[in-house]
Amino acid sequence: MKEKGVLPRSRIYFHTSSMFAKQSLYYLSNAGSYFSSNLYETKRDKYEQYLFIHVKKGTMKVKYEDQEFIATENSFIFLNCYHPHLYKALENTVFDWFHFSGNASKEYFDLLFHKSGCVYSLENHWIIPEYIRRILTMMENNKVDEHAASIIIHKILYELDKLSNQTNDSREETIIRAISYIENNYSEDISLTAIANDVKLSPYHFSRLFKKQMNCSPHQYLINYRINNAKKLLYNTKLSIKEIAFTCGFNSVSHFTTTFKKHVDVSPNKFRETIF
Repeated sequence: MKEKGVLPRSRIYFHTSSMFAKQSLYYLSNAGSYFSSNLYETKRDKYEQYLFIHVKKGTMKVKYEDQEFIATENSFIFLNCYHPHLYKALENTVFDWFHFSGNASKEYFDLLFHKSGCVYSLENHWIIPEYIRRILTMMENNKVDEHAASIIIHKILYELDKLSNQTNDSREETIIRAISYIENNYSEDISLTAIANDVKLSPYHFSRLFKKQMNCSPHQYLINYRINNAKKLLYNTKLSIKEIAFTCGFNSVSHFTTTFKKHVDVSPNKFRETIF
């Protein structure tokens, strides 16, 4: 193998598609089963194909459209290689892959990328790896049934779309749970790590997901929730500023006053005196 980081036992296969396949079907160009070290990296400005990768073992990093994704064991990567992209192994990694094009490849990629990015978890999902195995077997034996290969590629795209819908539902549930945690514990000294642990995500991934779904960071949401509750208490109760500050999770009156004025443009006392 010429590629840096590609280890012995790796295999690569090629196929020259018919004109009919290029005009009417999803069609294959090359494929492989790679064993790689952490030196493996592919970086391109453009390669006129689409790419499926099944990460069977190890971890890969993917960069596309100024975004970064991590694909762990039993993950699936879908890339539009017409645009600048990078994928690399972060440790010893085993993965199957193939390039294809044709039919509605671009439209499917755009649809799926908008919903889920480039990486999908295949946990408890066996059918896509089986489809990949069928494609590689055709390529390895140099017996590509172009109609059957096109159908398999379409089936993979269909399965990815189903996974995307499930992922979106799961993300919504994660955000709902995180918001519930914040609203139930806003008066306490809660951290990003505590919220992330409650929804069983790393702080980094949770923060990215929350900001993407809510258009603000978890910390910003927490502060806004505290300020809104402080407004209610200022308007509806005779609690002191100090009592309201600590009730709403601020660690000092000065911190509460500064934060409140920054977000509301008036001090807590001035807000309390306002007639609405």
